Formats: sequence, structure tokens, C-alpha cells
Amino acid sequence: MHPWERNAANLAAALSFYGRVTLEPGLRLITSWVEHPVFNIALLDGPAPDPPGQEATELDRRIERAEAHYRARNRSWSFWVCEHLVGPRTMRRIARIFDAHGMTSIGEPPGMEADELPPPGRPLPPLEILPTTEARVREDFAEIAHQCFFIPPQLAREVYLDPARWGAPMEILVGYAGGRAVTAAAFIEAAGALGIYSVGTMPGYRGRGYAEAIMRYGVDEFRRRGARGPLVLQSTPAGMDLYRRLGFRRVTRYFVFSK
Repeated sequence: MHPWERNAANLAAALSFYGRVTLEPGLRLITSWVEHPVFNIALLDGPAPDPPGQEATELDRRIERAEAHYRARNRSWSFWVCEHLVGPRTMRRIARIFDAHGMTSIGEPPGMEADELPPPGRPLPPLEILPTTEARVREDFAEIAHQCFFIPPQLAREVYLDPARWGAPMEILVGYAGGRAVTAAAFIEAAGALGIYSVGTMPGYRGRGYAEAIMRYGVDEFRRRGARGPLVLQSTPAGMDLYRRLGFRRVTRYFVFSK
């Protein structure tokens, strides 16, 4: 498996946390129990080659199928495209293709990979780290999601507080300093890799090493359980410096559009 394939497959497994998965040729459609487009996600799940002429692209057809799926379910939605799955002409036109479908770019996160984390380059702050198995810890994670990822507070609570929704293999950890929830990270072992997601630190606590500390804890814990393979993630602009310092390199890029 190529590094970009591993990254994309781990991402697909992680996003399945947010809803029911429907597989169609070349598409993976995740339908959430909430209506927000961040959680209703169409993933390009197979190559979309360039057309031989100037006719509509294969990507156009898949966008249309995704739109029909979510329209029938009264959901706003988003579409993720891995750059390795589309032809070069389609890639050059990707913004225009989605604009023609009434969709706007909301991000271009790089997919990154590291074999292992290097030794810490500085002393890291102590944390009490708890899994989200208790209601209060889930509430704390919902607040971190609100503060760090700009999810409306009521929506964050609806997504993360119901224990019945937590059937996916992704595990979320919350780190506490002085009794206050200050950082969080999620982990999933899938597609021969250990994925790291939802890394965030509360305002006022950033730049002190809390995110790195909880990432290292989670990686060590999963390694102790027997998780193998490289570490993978998709970076936000805010996280890029940290991930590069920890040895992550770009292996692909995603283009994310929202209706």
C-alpha cells in the first residue's frame, strides 16, 4: 500500500465515527445523525480519471450522486478529494468543478506520515489523561471541540455526549492540567497505520507542549497494545509546525468542499 493510500484509508475509518457509511462505486458516503456539513461527508473512494475530451468529468458524476444522496436525507454535506485519485486535468480544474455544483472550498489539509515520534526536544508538561468513557470527560471534549474546531457548542454536545454513538474503534483522550481539561487527541488503528485526529489545545494553554504530550501518550499506549505501522494524520495550518517538528512529512493532499 502506498503512503497516500494508507493515509486515505485511515481517514475513511476515522470519519466513519460520525455516521452510517454507504458504499457506492467510487464513493464513501457518511451520513450523520446531525445536519451539519462537517459531519456528513462524501469521500472520493476510487480513481476519477480525466475524460478523453471536454465532457463532464467522472468527478462531476460522483458529486451529482453524492448530492442526490444527501438531498434525499435533508443534509448539508461536504466532499473530500484526495489529490492522488483524480487526473491532472481534473486536478487543475477542481475549484471550477465544485463551484459549478455550488460548493465552496473550506480547506486543503495535507495528509502526513511519520514512522515514529522522535525523542522529545524539550521537557513536556505533566497531564492527567483520561479516556472519554465517562460523561464528564465527553462533556470536556465537546467543549474542546467547540473552542478549537469552531463547532457550535450545542452541536458539539449532540455529536459527542451520547455514549450510544461511540461504537466506532476511534478512541478519544482528554488531558487535564490542574484539574482543567486543556487538550485532546483521538486515535484509530486502521489500514496498517495509527491515525491521530482532533488534536487541540484550549486557548490560553497553547504553546506549552500539551498537544505533543497527549499525542505521545496516545501513541505509546497504542504501541503497548500492539499497534503497528506508521503514524498518519491530516494537518490544519495551526498544527503544521508541531507535526513537522515531530517528523511528519506530506504524502498527499486533500481538497475539501462544502455545499
